Amino acid sequence: MLHALTTLLIQFADSMGYFGVYCYMLLVGTFIPVPSEILLIPAGYLASLGEKSFALLLVSGALGSLSGALINYALARYLVHRFFKEKPIIKKVSLFFRLHGKISVFLAPLTPGLGQYISIPAGLSHMRLRDFIPLTFTANLIWVGFMLLIGYIFGEGQAAHKSAAWFSLILLGFVIVSVSVYVWREMRKAKLETA
Repeated sequence: MLHALTTLLIQFADSMGYFGVYCYMLLVGTFIPVPSEILLIPAGYLASLGEKSFALLLVSGALGSLSGALINYALARYLVHRFFKEKPIIKKVSLFFRLHGKISVFLAPLTPGLGQYISIPAGLSHMRLRDFIPLTFTANLIWVGFMLLIGYIFGEGQAAHKSAAWFSLILLGFVIVSVSVYVWREMRKAKLETA
């Protein structure tokens, strides 16, 4: 039973192509509850076999998630804000997001179940797109890379395992550097504002 399900998921991932991965991840990025793991883990396995390009899967998946998040952002900014902006809860969300929006946008996509919804308060609070887009894309790049990596590790051959180990170190380094730069910038900004 498990083998049949695994085979089915791998065939599904194989049939999608890179544009299909983009479209699927676009749905994942919206408020529609579609699990990314169903596609990304089998796609990572196919990449380990050399049947898919890991880099193209990574970029198409992250761009798809970003596109879905931008749909949520636009809906919240223009529709929800227009019709419900006087509600007290909307004001509270907007205030929280003005104070903690950047870190929330960066960390939420790395948390299962929260990633696709964080763009709604971002849109409600009119977060600047120049902050929203790079933070959302970077976070989704990390998430998609991690999911692909899980499938890649189950691939066949020593080369796949060696590549997976190197990619894990690079991904971990990227996360540490990104978070460190963000925290440093925010602390510097707070220091300048209080000076």
